[in-house]
Amino acid sequence: MTTRVAITSSLVLTAMLLLPSSMASAELGACLNDAKKLCPGVQPGGGKIRACLKTNVKDLSDDCKENLVKAVNIKACAPDVKQFCAGTEPGEDRIKACMKTHLADLSDACKVALANAAAGAGED
Repeated sequence: MTTRVAITSSLVLTAMLLLPSSMASAELGACLNDAKKLCPGVQPGGGKIRACLKTNVKDLSDDCKENLVKAVNIKACAPDVKQFCAGTEPGEDRIKACMKTHLADLSDACKVALANAAAGAGED
């Protein structure tokens, strides 16, 4: 359990640091309740709320952490989806199925993201 918390915290920090601001803002929308609870009085703008959430990463809700981890996975696999599944219509796990057919061809970053996602899904 301690290892999972450390990995999740690392992935959350990575999401907050690496995602483009526009994507991070969309994903942080799921963390709005955490921001209200953990960062009262922090005025939006200039990355202040994002910085506050980073300092309180251990106290983020599971839903917020999950959304940030998903964002890291999406970013890690985006080039692979474009390359191998560009013609695949989203929805009903079609992109997931397409990616499975190309597992051997995926980038290392995407393989790691998928492995981390699978490990996290199996521990609940």
